[in-house]
Amino acid sequence: MKDGELNISGLSRLTFGISGHRDLLPAKIPELREQIRLVFSRFRAAYPRIVFELLSPLAEGADRLAADVGLSLESKLLVPMPMPQQEYERDFTTPASLAEFHRLLSAAESHWVVEGSSGQTRSDRYAAVGDYIARHSHIFILLWDGQDNGKLGGTAWVKQRRDYWTTSPKYGPTIQIVTPRVAGNSQNLQVKTIGELP
Repeated sequence: MKDGELNISGLSRLTFGISGHRDLLPAKIPELREQIRLVFSRFRAAYPRIVFELLSPLAEGADRLAADVGLSLESKLLVPMPMPQQEYERDFTTPASLAEFHRLLSAAESHWVVEGSSGQTRSDRYAAVGDYIARHSHIFILLWDGQDNGKLGGTAWVKQRRDYWTTSPKYGPTIQIVTPRVAGNSQNLQVKTIGELP
């Protein structure tokens, strides 16, 4: 079996995970949505009989976009949260964001607070969730501009955790979708998918 090639024998479900930027460029969201749809569709064509599920903590941006696409393609949505729901919701500062969170959460098969996410800071808690998703996903989708800002629990940090965990043969590929974002200097990046698709 080649590196990144997934052995699905004995699996009843194929678990996708998502990590990515919260501040997606609004003009690029349709392209990002199409790239996420492409990833799911290619794996669906390769594995037509297995149930798909997506781990997404439903933070703003990449998490919710992937959840929306996954649900539209009949994937089960599982929501690991960094803290109890009422506390988590304080991070969603607009009524529209909170309503979107509730809409997606109501469509989830399950949600729970990740064990070990009781760290002292919110960054510790988000890091625990990122590590959980990196560790428990067969296929890892990363909406990332490729830049490391050194932030604990940020997208680059979660990618490093995924790289650590994928030394085990039970993991399939990490698929990066190059993602322009509002912050930093990545606004002119071209949206594209990097990684081996079936």
